[in-house]
Amino acid sequence: MSSYSDAVAESIIVDKEIREFINNHDRDFRICTTCRGPVLVPIDTIPSKPDDIKIRIGDNALFISLFQAEYTRRIHKSLLIEYTDYNAVCGIETG
Repeated sequence: MSSYSDAVAESIIVDKEIREFINNHDRDFRICTTCRGPVLVPIDTIPSKPDDIKIRIGDNALFISLFQAEYTRRIHKSLLIEYTDYNAVCGIETG
């Protein structure tokens, strides 16, 4: 990872609720852009991309699209509501 990517990853604050959610699900997630705005999805649903910013969350990772990372300072717990809504609409199992 480049020093730029490291610096961006270190500058983003991840809410405790997001960290707990990722650790409890024991899988990697990605924040990407949709027509509804940023959304949190498992990477087996939408895989990470080589230029994503990677933030370590325990034994897992949170990937953020480079486009979203440019405008992100904090990963807010409100993404958990969007996660549930987005996955319900798309028929994706969230368990």
